[in-house]
Amino acid sequence: MTTLAREHGLGAPIRTFDARDDFRRTVVWMALLGPVGVLSVWSAFYYLIVGPRWLGALGVLLAFGYLGAVWWILHGGALRGWGLVVYAFENGLVRVTRRGTHACRWDEMRGVTTAGVRRTPGRRPPWRYRVTDAEGGGFVLGDELPGVRDLGEVLVAEVGRRVLPVQLAAVEGGATVVFGPFAVDREGIVLNGERVPWRAVRSVAAGGGEVTVRRADAPQVMTVPLDRVPNAAVLVEICRRLRSRAERAGARGARA
Repeated sequence: MTTLAREHGLGAPIRTFDARDDFRRTVVWMALLGPVGVLSVWSAFYYLIVGPRWLGALGVLLAFGYLGAVWWILHGGALRGWGLVVYAFENGLVRVTRRGTHACRWDEMRGVTTAGVRRTPGRRPPWRYRVTDAEGGGFVLGDELPGVRDLGEVLVAEVGRRVLPVQLAAVEGGATVVFGPFAVDREGIVLNGERVPWRAVRSVAAGGGEVTVRRADAPQVMTVPLDRVPNAAVLVEICRRLRSRAERAGARGARA
């Protein structure tokens, strides 16, 4: 891993995100709970055959509920995070999975999409980050990786820091930049064919699992799920700068 990081010029190591501890804990739980589940199934079918059958039927329900809980533990801890480790460095990261070891520099990444952050009452919000590179490939990191939110914030910041000046320069040069369903140019922001000029945009924000565009000239609110908008933080910052520029231009025109 160290050799691979050196070959890709990733710099000094920063932090390790390791899902293998959760896998090992899951194995221990399975060793403790598995035999009990098998015994409960055997007992349920025994009573279905020998009687009393009502006790066997009740045992079947309890056994399947128990095994369902065991599967939930197995799926959440062992299957999704089995063998997954991410090493973060100054200039990129190294991912270790069951399929191999892969290194990726920050400047090779082109987009980060944050998914699944809608809050559900009584439940911890899940976090999932989909990363794409220049060739259209990429990877996904989710809450099977301990500390994934911290790593996701690093991904968003590092990729955004590199993508923002490029895309802002493209817009200022007259190009149209696309962020999922949004399109941005010097004149305004477009969603589903509806254009809102910058002077009519009150705010563009990302939060609560959505990207929200509020108009200054109407109560209408345009919303898109965050998991459909790559580089949402970059979109928000570009919109803020272009909207501020339009406001200053309008103020100068009013004084003239």
